[in-house]
Amino acid sequence: MYIQELWSENRDVSHLEIIGSLLRKELQKHRVVRKDMSYLGLMIEDWWAQLSNKDCSNRNINQLRQFIEKNLLPQELVVIRSIGLETSGVVGVLYENLFNTEDRNLAFLVHEAMTHIAGVLDIQYPYEDHKEIFPKQDQGIVTDWDKGYGIIRPHSDGIYEGRDISGICLTVCKDISATPTWFWFQKDIVKELTDDDLGYLAMSRATYISGTNVEDKVIKSTKPILRIDEREGISLRLDFRIDDAVGPRMQLQDERAQRIFDKMRASLKTIKPTASKPSTGSVGILANLKILHGRGPLDFNLLSEGENSRILFRSKGIR
Repeated sequence: MYIQELWSENRDVSHLEIIGSLLRKELQKHRVVRKDMSYLGLMIEDWWAQLSNKDCSNRNINQLRQFIEKNLLPQELVVIRSIGLETSGVVGVLYENLFNTEDRNLAFLVHEAMTHIAGVLDIQYPYEDHKEIFPKQDQGIVTDWDKGYGIIRPHSDGIYEGRDISGICLTVCKDISATPTWFWFQKDIVKELTDDDLGYLAMSRATYISGTNVEDKVIKSTKPILRIDEREGISLRLDFRIDDAVGPRMQLQDERAQRIFDKMRASLKTIKPTASKPSTGSVGILANLKILHGRGPLDFNLLSEGENSRILFRSKGIR
């Protein structure tokens, strides 16, 4: 029996419990693969050393992509290409030591090559900064914004957009503050909910709102909280960020759904997130709508080099 077959406007308690139970079982299958990729990193560093023209051209990106595909262990290539698929259960990979040279061009090439291998079709939105992420010294402790210094609460990217962003890739070029990215499984976030509450939440709708990341405008989109995709299966559209200007980035449509959401928010402090390794050459590829990400506050005193202190590359789009 599948949730798709049970989807209806029926809010009977027994019906909601079945929905919640089935959803919980699906979320339990989600896992992240973490691996030290030093064997490949050494090869990439050698490739980089021999490269005569060290620019960010499409030619170099394609050459490196083919090089990585040739030298990756076959089983690892299968995992990368199955991220987010219902049949795999893998909602993310966290790779370490894919390179060790603090060079923007090398980091960009590796980032682009891995994004292409994972099948993430990057989308550049004209109203927000794209690709390279670094803290802005003149912004201070702005929360829930990747260029601010404040905490970023658990979220999936771009739920307010018209089309779902299903894939995201994050690459660390440099981070002298050693601030990891945190990841939260949806199965842990809903753990304290009853099946009845989980079913009710899944069948509810929410309005998702853009924040500081979108310049000079506010974008809103109202969608079902439960996402059902033919290839990727099911997941929940969740965003716990609270923007300084617009308030909660996810606003529930009725009081009961809001109480359930508040209960999940309160339980976050009891969940230990999975942490990435915040060092040069770390790459994370995620099923954006199946696992939430965020980070703790940045230490302003450790980022004395300003924009050169913490350099990450990010791509997000459809798969």
